[in-house]
Order: sequence, then structure tokens, then C-alpha cells
Amino acid sequence: MDRNKVLDILTECDALLEGHFRYTSGKHGKLYFEKIKVARRPDLVMELGRMTAEQMEDIKDSFDVVCAPAFGAIVFGFATAHAMGKPFAFLQRDADEVMGIRSGFKSVVENARVLLVEDVVTTGGSVREAIAVMNDLNATVEMVGLLVDRTNGKLELPAPYRALLTVKAESWDPDECPMCKEGIEVTKPGSSGKKN
Repeated sequence: MDRNKVLDILTECDALLEGHFRYTSGKHGKLYFEKIKVARRPDLVMELGRMTAEQMEDIKDSFDVVCAPAFGAIVFGFATAHAMGKPFAFLQRDADEVMGIRSGFKSVVENARVLLVEDVVTTGGSVREAIAVMNDLNATVEMVGLLVDRTNGKLELPAPYRALLTVKAESWDPDECPMCKEGIEVTKPGSSGKKN
């Protein structure tokens, strides 16, 4: 996979930021991938979907459907499904912040073999939630496709995964964050809607 091409797309879209950020997981870090900015460029979203589909070429017959959690990953999952010629479904959080399959998509996912597409992963919490939802529908997540793996390949998930871009991006609990200790203001430039 062309790591530089993914970096070029993220940079071109101003989706790769440096500073002091609080991630959705609650951890702090220096790098932030504001991947939703790529959605302003449908051509580049489709290119990332094509790249993910190409990365899964050797196992494409293992999937019946492509799924992605809301909100950020929806466009990447849709683009991947389009490139693979597979049906698409998505997950979202309800008013109580519980993740579930979007109304009207349950029949697409039940008993299916799933490629789960996620955008940027720091701890893998949302991916694990999505896999649990799939399991409840008697669906099997055969593979997880990531836009960015921030763990440098150290991510542990209950399903195998492949990432378009793997980076070593350190993150810390707020009480251990060196930037907090230096008094550098923390920002949270994007939000998935998940409460912390």
C-alpha cells in the first residue's frame, strides 16, 4: 500500500494536524487526523475507498457486506463498498450513546460476513463496540479495514485488521500528558458525538 499517497491525501485536505489534542478516547496527543475534512473532496474519498478495496482484493470473497460506524467512517465505508461492489450498512449511537445498526439496515447485516471500515483508531474502543453489535446480529466481522492505525501496528482487536496508514502517534492519559504538564492548551478539533 502506498503510505505516502494516503499521507498526501490527508495533507492536501488539511486533515493532518499537529498540536495538543484530546482524542475521542479521552487520551491526549500531538497528532490529530481530522479525517472528516477529506469528505469535502468526494474524489479523494473514493480514492481511499478504492485503496481499501484493493488492500482486501485477496479476501474480497470473504465479505457479504461492508459496514462502518457513524459519523466519520461512513463516507470511507461507503466508498469501499462501492469499489468492491458490495452492499453497505452503517452503525450509529442512539440517544443513550449505545451503538447499534442503523434502522433499515439490520436485514443487510444479519448472518452476514462483514468488512468493518473505520477511519482513525487510537484505542480501538469504537471498533470493539461495532464488532459486539455485529455479533449480536449473528454477523461475523471477517476483517477490519482502517484508514489510519495510530498504534504502529500494536492494536489488539477481536478481528484481524489491515490499515492504509500505520503511524506511531503517542498518546497519554490527561494526568500523564507532558503537554498538559507544560501548560499547553488542549483542543478537541473534531467530535464523533461520543460522550467522554
